[in-house]
Amino acid sequence: MNDTATPGTTALPPGVEPGGRFDAWRPGPVAYVVCDVDGTLVGPEELASEEVVTAIARVQEAGLRVGYATGRMRDGVASLHRQLGASGPHVLHNGAEVRADGTTIAAWSLRPDQVDALLAIAAEHDDLYLEVYAESGFRVSAWDERARAHWRILGVEPLGVITSAADLEAPAVPKATFVTFSDDAARWLLDRLRELDVEVGQAGSPLTPGMSFVNASRSGATKGAALRRAAEHLGIGLDRVAAIGDAPNDLSMLEVAGTAIAMGQAPPEVRAAAHLVVPEVGQHGVATALDALREWSTAT
Repeated sequence: MNDTATPGTTALPPGVEPGGRFDAWRPGPVAYVVCDVDGTLVGPEELASEEVVTAIARVQEAGLRVGYATGRMRDGVASLHRQLGASGPHVLHNGAEVRADGTTIAAWSLRPDQVDALLAIAAEHDDLYLEVYAESGFRVSAWDERARAHWRILGVEPLGVITSAADLEAPAVPKATFVTFSDDAARWLLDRLRELDVEVGQAGSPLTPGMSFVNASRSGATKGAALRRAAEHLGIGLDRVAAIGDAPNDLSMLEVAGTAIAMGQAPPEVRAAAHLVVPEVGQHGVATALDALREWSTAT
């Protein structure tokens, strides 16, 4: 590791700045990098920029593994997966599924009674609705055309409307996602979900201005827990893992990764949880982060 990455100095690579936990950072070679998707790997476009794609290729050529961590289902990242050629492991459903080499190595599902409780909450407010996910495909609490831009990102329309968990053909529900269409609805929902024993993660996407997403998963199913499981699968310690994100639902993985990196547009609480901060998504900040990690990890 070179001296430019020593905590307490300001001589970081161009574009890399100290985050809120910079003084607690213990630099070391990284073997596995996990990148959030919306707001990190992709901005307002559906796919990653050429700068990001080539940075991933450079990192992997140097021997590091690269994965993505997202609230989306497999179908929702299929095109991005093909474009990036990232080696994984990958985290899906906001941490409820971990996949490596085309196989699910860990999964945590909501119980039917939890699904019913979430559907009941969705019926209480007109400015939101609920998506209930299977391993592939999803059903909704109401057919709401305001969410069509989100469906385009996922690459599929809902399979149909459901009113209870009993309507589901497959019992496994890795995650449910509320789509909210106003700030008031999002605030109301977050307060309402405190009554339930579920893991809650809030996120947004540059692709869907005017919408925010609140993921509800089985308690303990977070991106951070999934990251631990992915590192265990690779046989490496968390000190050799880097995580890059921009939203509150990335906090759990930033808290456990040996190198935690926030995107430049991240809110204050995310920047405070990071060791380092890189430029925003429109400036290909994740490419800046990947190149810095590659240089540090290959330095003699």
